[in-house]
Amino acid sequence: MKKKILLVAGMMGCGLMQAQDIYKMEMLSGQDLNGTARFVGMGGAMNAIGADISTMSTNPAGIGLFRRGEVSTTASLNIQTNGRDLMDHGKTRMSFDQLGVVVPIKMDDDEFKYLNFGFNYHKYRNLKGYVGTSALTGGLSQSWQMMDLTYTNRYLDLDYSADRELTTPLTLLGYDTKMLEPRFGADGKVEGYDAVQARDYNYQRVQWSGVHEYDFNFSANFSDQIFVGMTVGVYDVDIHSGVRYGENIYDPAGGEGTFPYAMVQREHLSGSGVDFKFGVILRPIETGSFRIGAYVHSPIFYALKSDQYLVMESPFEDVVNSSTTLPYTTRDMDPGRNEYNLHTPWRFNLSMGGTLAGCLALDAEYEYRDYSTCQVRYPYVFDEYDYFADGEKDHALKREAENYLSGVSTIRLGAELRAEGGAYLRAGYNHETSPFKKDAFLNQFTPSSSYYYSCTTDYINLSGINRWTGGIGYRGRSFYADMAYQYQHQSGRVYPFHVPTDYSDIANRLSGRKFDMSKHQIMLTLGYRF
Repeated sequence: MKKKILLVAGMMGCGLMQAQDIYKMEMLSGQDLNGTARFVGMGGAMNAIGADISTMSTNPAGIGLFRRGEVSTTASLNIQTNGRDLMDHGKTRMSFDQLGVVVPIKMDDDEFKYLNFGFNYHKYRNLKGYVGTSALTGGLSQSWQMMDLTYTNRYLDLDYSADRELTTPLTLLGYDTKMLEPRFGADGKVEGYDAVQARDYNYQRVQWSGVHEYDFNFSANFSDQIFVGMTVGVYDVDIHSGVRYGENIYDPAGGEGTFPYAMVQREHLSGSGVDFKFGVILRPIETGSFRIGAYVHSPIFYALKSDQYLVMESPFEDVVNSSTTLPYTTRDMDPGRNEYNLHTPWRFNLSMGGTLAGCLALDAEYEYRDYSTCQVRYPYVFDEYDYFADGEKDHALKREAENYLSGVSTIRLGAELRAEGGAYLRAGYNHETSPFKKDAFLNQFTPSSSYYYSCTTDYINLSGINRWTGGIGYRGRSFYADMAYQYQHQSGRVYPFHVPTDYSDIANRLSGRKFDMSKHQIMLTLGYRF
């Protein structure tokens, strides 16, 4: 009975030839609410008001409102609510978030008033985070997904090097550590595999470092009514991640008790990128404070490199030589470097803002970006007979993005009250919808080159994000200081592996575990105007 069930599970994979990198697409397409404490304190809603260095990375026209030079720097303390010290990640960490300067040049013209230049560094994505969960599996095991990957129009014989090149590193180590057991037909050929059954699992994933952005801006002020700007963004990617996964597996021989299985995977994703941002702010009434802002961002054009390491240990005996037998089997693998290019979605924003009674600044805005338009391309060109891509575009991953990623809407609201003695009070709210469709999943089967570098089976479907922010500030004639607090609430449903229910239904037989990914951030900005 067990063999029959496992055989069906292995066959189900052949009809699910989907791509697997939609989760990296989401990770590199999203953006944190980060920058100066003033910008964060107002929920990032400053793209019609302008005159803050952080608007350089959102609405470049905001730099056109500067009339004095300015330099600022920001540091923060980040705390994940359910965080944990694991690998190179800590629950609480300091972060250097921003350093920028604006230099305005007054023009000798009644209409063309200012030409401004600016530079700003900030954390585009601060990916320090921890996810951990454990649960009963009902007999399911990660090895079931490994077993699925042994079928590619036929069952592979993993004792032969030619067949080993047709599956993933994860499956190869699963076979080498005896988590998969081949079954042979009367002709001596492999006709399927048996996998183990697990009682429960323990899963932990951490990420650290992130994506750093360097912005170069020029902007202009026309008649104090029209402000335009352009920013060239340069990105540095340095993302580390690690997974520790374990199961208690039942004795395949039918004995009592369970035995431990463990897997550790680490990845370093590095690279660079560039994008182009264009923005405008209009003041329709010459004597009024009301402003309308708009911006458009090109895709970020990333060139990326992924380096991974995978190690697996099973409770099955390893006969080293005629005189040595170990009670366990350990194998490891470096699958090599995977190089590819990623194009993120276009971004569009419309904002409105102004000042009431000369002391209360308000801003409201809406942004949209369609994650389903993400593309993966390769730095090399496939030949015309290659199944995986036509030219440089990975069409399989493109279809995956269209099927399981969605458009993301962001609403930002911000307010700033100027009090007596140069003091300021700020508050903001920021809501971002989920980038994943309901049935999103990471399927290891894909007719793309990413298939041959697959070392993990886990995925996390993230919910939308709610951010509540507040802050205080002091501004003197030249020196200023701002503080901000941000609470970000987000949850995710964690799946350590995927086993589809049947041939036609992609739903996972393994229930996802909900995990709270909320975090707190305290920021301090120091600045000087000249």
